Amino acid sequence: MKKVLVTGANGFVGNHLVKELTENGIETVGIGGRSVNINKSPLIPDFKVLELLDPEAVKKIDFNDIDGVIHLAGLAAPAPSFDKPLEYINTNMGIEANLFEAALAQNAKPKFVIVSSGSLYDPKAPMPFTESSPVCPNSPYAVSKIGQEQLAQYYGIRGFECVIVRPFNHIGPGQNLGFIVPDLTKQVVDFERGIIKEVTVGNLDAKRDYTDVRDIVKAYRLLFEKGKSGETYNICSGSALSGHEILSNILKVAGCEPPIVKDEAKTRPSDRPVLYGSHQKITDDTGWKPEIDIEKTIQDVIADWRSRS
Repeated sequence: MKKVLVTGANGFVGNHLVKELTENGIETVGIGGRSVNINKSPLIPDFKVLELLDPEAVKKIDFNDIDGVIHLAGLAAPAPSFDKPLEYINTNMGIEANLFEAALAQNAKPKFVIVSSGSLYDPKAPMPFTESSPVCPNSPYAVSKIGQEQLAQYYGIRGFECVIVRPFNHIGPGQNLGFIVPDLTKQVVDFERGIIKEVTVGNLDAKRDYTDVRDIVKAYRLLFEKGKSGETYNICSGSALSGHEILSNILKVAGCEPPIVKDEAKTRPSDRPVLYGSHQKITDDTGWKPEIDIEKTIQDVIADWRSRS
């Protein structure tokens, strides 16, 4: 049986990834920080709380006992990075460097799957974005992700198998507030419960490429199993939906029609009106393609929020 270390195993994506690996016969070791509720990961019998920015703490991981590392841990929301650029760059690059250096010190060479971001691409480039499209980071978060990719390339020279993934927008049950789907869905559920009388929205014009998190973690598993070392892979749906279409789907599935009010405080101009990628490369190399449609995702997200007190 293969054994994989998942960093950030107790986060939104990590929970889904652990389930995907376990259901496909892959033993999982999980590590994560103290800031996330570790009780959210009941599927991980082997879970450790570690300060991943501490090199000495990371050295406690037995890298000779694992076959792969799927690295999710780090700071993931782009917006706060503008106020904390050094924190984002130091955290996201520092954690990754610590993992590679600890494995190197143990003379261990597990296969690394490094999670970057589909937000790196130059919006002026033709779409759909492919892995060879030019990048142009527009936030400190994006800069940190380019740094992570370059670290993976460097450690590839040092003898590690490294696969880089660029997922586009994640959606699905369990996602916290701060993203369009949970933000809108929670308001709709609150309207159903009589807590609020209207749904407030910001700029819904921007079109983005959304993929269900359960499809995304399946891609991570397949790239651990079949991904080619040194290669970069987009994980995306291949099409774009606007915020208006997302809201329309939520209201259709929920079966309610709350008043919609535009809140200027939530509105910000988008420098990227449309953004979507191509998943042809990962499809060719692993057979992966997105399978869960937007309506199914929205159904599950609504059920998730309705189940919360």
